[in-house]
Amino acid sequence: MSCCGGKIKQELGIIPKVRKIKNIAEGFAKLAASRAGIDFKYAKERFAVCQSCENITWLKDVEFATWLNENKIEVLKNLESLETLSDLPIKPHRALTRKYCLKCKCNIMAKIHSKEEKCTEEKW
Repeated sequence: MSCCGGKIKQELGIIPKVRKIKNIAEGFAKLAASRAGIDFKYAKERFAVCQSCENITWLKDVEFATWLNENKIEVLKNLESLETLSDLPIKPHRALTRKYCLKCKCNIMAKIHSKEEKCTEEKW
């Protein structure tokens, strides 16, 4: 038990950030499991929605890294609500790209696999 009952952690926003990091890790772990053959029906349903969404962009790793670098302090401060940051660049589907959401900035394939994550546009 802590001296303040966790109030300081809550006021600093640590708990939502830890929850978001846990969800990100879960999403990437389940994405790897799905590529190894494990079926996540809810992820397939979510992906079908994301594929037809106007908020999808395809970024190369360097393009996403550039956006992260430009927004690094804001990303750390707003980890649990990245939709408040500037949108990712809009790029068409190309070779060697990953799918990202323009609004929440998430890697779509990881986000759809995290059971606790929700679409910021409330589509799933």
